[in-house]
Amino acid sequence: MNVLVISYFGLYNDLTASFVHNQVKALVSASCRVRVLIPEVFGKTGFGGEKFLPFLKETSVDGAELYYFRHFSLSRLGRTGGNARLAIASLAPILSRVTKGFKPDIIHAHTLGYDSIIGAWLKKKFSCPLVVTTHGTDAARPLENGQGALLKAWCDASDAVVAVSSALRDKMLSASPEKTPRVILNGFEAHALPQDDIVRDPFRLIQVGHLIPSKRFDVTIRALALLKKDFPALSLSVIGEGAERAQLEALRDELGLHDSVHFLGKLPNAEVLREMCASSFYVMASKPEGFGIVYTEAMSSGCLTIGTEGEGIADLIRSGENGYLVPVDDPAAIRDVIAASLLAPEKAALIAARGKEDALHLTWESNAQQYLRLYRELLAS
Repeated sequence: MNVLVISYFGLYNDLTASFVHNQVKALVSASCRVRVLIPEVFGKTGFGGEKFLPFLKETSVDGAELYYFRHFSLSRLGRTGGNARLAIASLAPILSRVTKGFKPDIIHAHTLGYDSIIGAWLKKKFSCPLVVTTHGTDAARPLENGQGALLKAWCDASDAVVAVSSALRDKMLSASPEKTPRVILNGFEAHALPQDDIVRDPFRLIQVGHLIPSKRFDVTIRALALLKKDFPALSLSVIGEGAERAQLEALRDELGLHDSVHFLGKLPNAEVLREMCASSFYVMASKPEGFGIVYTEAMSSGCLTIGTEGEGIADLIRSGENGYLVPVDDPAAIRDVIAASLLAPEKAALIAARGKEDALHLTWESNAQQYLRLYRELLAS
């Protein structure tokens, strides 16, 4: 089966951490031929470190055929469709080149809006089904901005819409699309887990992600401050970079946690997994959160994992059984979970073990098989 994937550059700029590329690799392993079209904006640093040229870059990685192409952008002004139309204007003259020797059976776009608009144009060109996966922000932003009709139009232009969690699907239903989104949970790179024994620190917390408001790193830091009185050995490792770093460092110092909160910066995925294996608690009470592959990585690494009630991870975490879910913006709730776990370590270990067992089933290989069933269903209809 030939699968033509459209994925904007932000999801394909770091192949070691790209969940789209991980899914693509799994499809290739399942005997699909996969070609990926990756639009890049002129002036932004691209795959090879350049900002303007070349206009088209072709490469092959892990058996997938990657085609990066440049286009102009209206920045935020083009979010409702202008940027996608500019990408199409750049793609149209080179379409025969980027699809030479490749007739797609399925087109798979990886966001609603930008990628799905390009996908709908390609669908008309090749007369084949279009699948669109929404990962969270691409659906949440238009809903928050009162653009439900626009979201509905993007959904209705596809043959199938996939949401990465039940919570995301339920939010999208408010836009009343003709096609009810299906739910296929994201996978993770199970084979990337460290194979050697790593000593786990019973008093170490960890959180990983972009340092942005929605990830609620500040809530985790405040929870640690509440815990330190009774558990002075506790520490928090923060992995990631982002606009909030200076603000979070200031909060750490304000709360007297300079020696307890460690900012490790952005790390390769292999090092992130090792850091998780050396920690006992993973905390991220973020909102909104489509699914959050990092939760799956943390659970599979053996961390007792704490997520947010009502967000995507509720598809995997059963609170009190294989992890915990807490209300958003509630550091006291995080404190209560961790304090109770430290006081009942055997129970906490059992919950973490259940979480690990459940998470290990969510591989990219199983994810790809679910998509292949969907592709075949569409082709047979």
